Amino acid sequence: MSTPLNGPAASGKDEGFDVMSDDDLATLVAQALAAGDPVPEHVLEGARAAFTWRTIDAELAEMVFDSARELTGVRSEVTDRQVTFRAPGVEIEVMVVENGTRRLMGQLVPPSEATVELVGADAVYSTTSDRLGRFVFDELAPGPVRLVVLGADGARQVQTEWVLF
Repeated sequence: MSTPLNGPAASGKDEGFDVMSDDDLATLVAQALAAGDPVPEHVLEGARAAFTWRTIDAELAEMVFDSARELTGVRSEVTDRQVTFRAPGVEIEVMVVENGTRRLMGQLVPPSEATVELVGADAVYSTTSDRLGRFVFDELAPGPVRLVVLGADGARQVQTEWVLF
């Protein structure tokens, strides 16, 4: 380890310098970073939402289609978004429609009556699909969400990955 040529360590004294604890220094650095480059709110929401995933027993439905990715470069002022998730034995087809309010409409394939939850960063909404597997969530708030399909016993059977609507 090298010895400094000047400053408090060279003289063995801390004259003229404020000695700060590690915690105080970490707080000061955090405040400086937050003031200069705050974390965007959507990133914070996504981070909070990631902590709500506490089960690995449910099958994770992978996104296999997203019209927002497929239709890049297409000129349109208003485009409803379609997303399809797939897990072994089930597909979850979803469309988000904006017409004054935001509405998420979906269908389970193959059709089945099941409890479907819409999990957001701060709330969980629940509905039941009809005999054709159709379900609806009205007044969808912007932000990251995931869908969870519950079995008859209330256990998670399938859950989607997080998606930002």
